Amino acid sequence: MIVEQPDLFALNVATLCVIIFSVHQLILRVRTYQVYCPLAVCLLAIGLIAMLPVSKVLLSIEWQVINLLMSLPALLLIAPSLWLYTKALTSNAPWQLSRHDIKHLLPACIGCTITFIALCLPTHYQHAILVNDDLALIEQAPDLLQTLIYGLLIITFIAVLSWVLQSAWYCYKIIKQLRDYHAKLKDVFASTEQKELHWLVWLLSSVGGVWLFIATNLVFDNLLTPIPLSPYLHAILILLLVYSLSLWGLRQKPGFAECYDVDKSLSTEPMPSSDEKYQRSALDAQQAQRIATKLQHAMQDDKLYLDAALSLPKLAAHIQAPSHYISQTLNETLNTRFFDFVNQHRIDAAKHSLEESNVTILDVAMLVGFNSKSAFYTAFKKHTGMTPSAYRQQNSTD
Repeated sequence: MIVEQPDLFALNVATLCVIIFSVHQLILRVRTYQVYCPLAVCLLAIGLIAMLPVSKVLLSIEWQVINLLMSLPALLLIAPSLWLYTKALTSNAPWQLSRHDIKHLLPACIGCTITFIALCLPTHYQHAILVNDDLALIEQAPDLLQTLIYGLLIITFIAVLSWVLQSAWYCYKIIKQLRDYHAKLKDVFASTEQKELHWLVWLLSSVGGVWLFIATNLVFDNLLTPIPLSPYLHAILILLLVYSLSLWGLRQKPGFAECYDVDKSLSTEPMPSSDEKYQRSALDAQQAQRIATKLQHAMQDDKLYLDAALSLPKLAAHIQAPSHYISQTLNETLNTRFFDFVNQHRIDAAKHSLEESNVTILDVAMLVGFNSKSAFYTAFKKHTGMTPSAYRQQNSTD
């Protein structure tokens, strides 16, 4: 075995090692949360493509052909599996693959069909097309076989180009899903810093840049002249993206996981959004007023806002009211949302602490229920129009 570019080979092998380790860890966690299954599939698909340069060194020609053919369905599987992973992470109930989700796998199934038909072709035709790039041999094939081969080539060309549109579409869907998810978080949790999936947004931005270049190069490669790209740069980018996706994917739990384990009457309710009209709700004005009184009592007397992990189900259990009634009361009676309601009480307590004590701003943030100084600063400025430091300074001069 002779490796012409050992550094490049090492980068590609490192990528495969990260994928193999991560997929193994994800599979072990599938029993707890099936959310990890789409991510494992996504990494495996990336692995099949990343293996192409390694297979040229380690595998025989026959296995190289199989790897190359399998890269088509793998390519068409990356974006849908990443979308399903995002959907699972942001689901308000434990995610499971449904019939509605299966349609996203249709392009990959078409790719598998093309691969299966191509594998049934005589070996010398496979080698001529995929290894030697010699289309002259096809002209000598029987008419029916020649038509089949050209048909496969055209369909493959269309499938590869459609990957460009597919990736753009799923990127849009993921961004929209994350935006809606951020809004839902504030209806359920008082602290959202650890659940906002900012890493996925940054990763998508990075992937988007790489995807744009690859897509452009793909179009030019098939229609005009390929854009030169250093194989080292390509290998490093793939390794970094795979490492980031694996690292954060292994660390990330579903955003609403805390709601999965509460009482079924709470966990099975759909998490309401702030713009719902509650047209079918049985909550009347008197009930809403009683719930509003209980909410104020829970904050002012019981000081539940001091719990940094306070959530809508926890509050519902404390005041013994359905969580969707609480959400409706907050939205319609108190004209606020859960996140802002709790943080308003935290800010009121923080203002008092800033006025009456000399403890650091970080200590004030922790004492009133915030998880981080940055979250405290953002909430404080939103509710008061000034920073905690400015508020303390202004209060001291008065």
